[in-house]
Amino acid sequence: MVAGPPPSPPPVGLVAVRVLGIDEAGRGALLGPLVVAGVLVAEGDLGRLREAGAFDSKGIPRERRREILLRLRGLLLGARVRIISPREIDEKSLTDLELTAAAELARRFRPHTLVLDAPVPPRAIPRFTERLLRECSRAGAEPDEVIVVPKADRDFPVVGAASLLAKVTRDAFVAHLRRRYGDFGWGYPGEEAAVRFLHAWWERHGDLPPICRRKWATARRLLTPGLGL
Repeated sequence: MVAGPPPSPPPVGLVAVRVLGIDEAGRGALLGPLVVAGVLVAEGDLGRLREAGAFDSKGIPRERRREILLRLRGLLLGARVRIISPREIDEKSLTDLELTAAAELARRFRPHTLVLDAPVPPRAIPRFTERLLRECSRAGAEPDEVIVVPKADRDFPVVGAASLLAKVTRDAFVAHLRRRYGDFGWGYPGEEAAVRFLHAWWERHGDLPPICRRKWATARRLLTPGLGL
């Protein structure tokens, strides 16, 4: 969790509007976890968040992300991540897991506005938003406004900050897993390191590694036809 000291309280009689941004890292990965991150910011600090570098993490070099995230700390009212393991991903859909994680974050932070980078195609956003509102309502934490849009990490600084937190957290988690299991790159199927790792692991153990998302057809495509999966 990353959090800085809370900002000065609003004048008596006024309530600071709290905005929660949510984004993920590792959705398309084959190896390693999915990380869903939420950051809470006062609405009046959104401009300062952008000035401090809260942009979509995909456009920021990996070596600079942590530095920028540390710069943002003093503007955050709170921050939290949910680490979702490959085993959980094998048991449920990614969309359901992200929806549940978003509802958990809303329950913890009780924002007035929730902004989420859409984990579904545009035509499915209304249905996803309805489900998310129901989950938040069950938890007694329904926001006044829920915004679910594509490219929210690009267009909303609070989601850009969540994107940075998710990426930095996942990178640290993957670095830990590589020390334990060996080099598999960042775990994406297009990486040579990930493909080499899977083949080598299968040759040694005759099975997929525990950090692999087993139900994904991608894993089987990478290993077939020679291995007969």
